[in-house]
Amino acid sequence: MKKIVLVAFDQFTDIDLFLMWDILGRNTKDWHVRILASSAIVRSAHGLPVSVHGPLSEANSADAVLFVSGKEGIPAALAAPDFLPSFELAPRRQRIGSICAGAFILERLGLLSGRATTHPDARSGLQALGLESVDQPLVCQGNVATAGGCLSALYLVGWLIESWFDVDKRRATLLPVLPAGQQALYDALIGLSIRQAEMGAAQQKKRHGMSSNW
Repeated sequence: MKKIVLVAFDQFTDIDLFLMWDILGRNTKDWHVRILASSAIVRSAHGLPVSVHGPLSEANSADAVLFVSGKEGIPAALAAPDFLPSFELAPRRQRIGSICAGAFILERLGLLSGRATTHPDARSGLQALGLESVDQPLVCQGNVATAGGCLSALYLVGWLIESWFDVDKRRATLLPVLPAGQQALYDALIGLSIRQAEMGAAQQKKRHGMSSNW
């Protein structure tokens, strides 16, 4: 059984954490989901207290690590002395992803190169770091992915599950949360976004001769 961890911190964006937690938590046969933070309880941007399952260091042994966002929470987390040093992530063996400003955590951990996406309001911040901030919901670099916009959690989770299993598993995982009467539309959009992200990664690799294990 695979282990997926969601990394949270004080002032995290509520929907980032809870949408991924809900989608992934519906399957208890193929993976196990845990919420990690540097303290036993974190409060969301809307003030909701959440009891976490373990310390940040658990992320280092997980199969997938997904970072949430937070307009106020990300800068505070990056400034905390015990946050970034807790991580020893390995993209060769782990899937690693972020929602919105979570991309700034991946950048500080040295996991991004060239292209990434984030919340539209934060694109200039990524560009200031020397990254190409792409205006699309999902950008992949091998086992590392960034997603832009809170609802792009659908694409990030879809990418994760499809990369481990197949399209059918991705569809079965996401179908229960898609709007009635529009499942086919959403499924096509999710699939298109994942293919777009993969194509962008392949083009970047071709241009720069990057290792497929990045």
